[in-house]
Amino acid sequence: MQIKRREFIKTTAMATTGIMLSSYLPGCKSTSISKDVRENFGLQLYTLRDVLPNNPKDVLTQVASFGYKQIESYEHKDLGIFWGMKNTEFKKLMDDLGMKIVSSHCDINKDFDRKAAEAAEIGMKYLICPYLGPQKTIDDFKKFAETFNQRGEVCRKNGIRFGYHNHDYGFVQL
Repeated sequence: MQIKRREFIKTTAMATTGIMLSSYLPGCKSTSISKDVRENFGLQLYTLRDVLPNNPKDVLTQVASFGYKQIESYEHKDLGIFWGMKNTEFKKLMDDLGMKIVSSHCDINKDFDRKAAEAAEIGMKYLICPYLGPQKTIDDFKKFAETFNQRGEVCRKNGIRFGYHNHDYGFVQL
């Protein structure tokens, strides 16, 4: 019997996904990866952007009830990274819910020093630039690299890291 490469990849991917998710099924708690997955299961809050701003505390409580242990936040235009709370209030909420905020997307051009300090104060690991838009020239890349190096230095001084959420436009050949 001969199997096509495409079918092999699809079958392997589905089997791997099944094994990884099996730890969440009642009868499959004994897999060797289940504890690690359960302890590090996370959610990017941007996936909840249509409901989260309406009632952040209730939505986060529901997220925690689903078993999520880590979150990546994003900066809402009115509520900020910490959803209308001070950074320490937000951390207390996360602690009470058994979750941890690992990172957040943020506007890197407004109050970045303050955001980095507040993020570090509550144990976050990363601040992330979520979007730049397509670069049209190599000079655009150089300009952004310079800005990223500056933001990275601010993060380093605060004991956290800076990241960039790339998109498909960053892979277009110039």
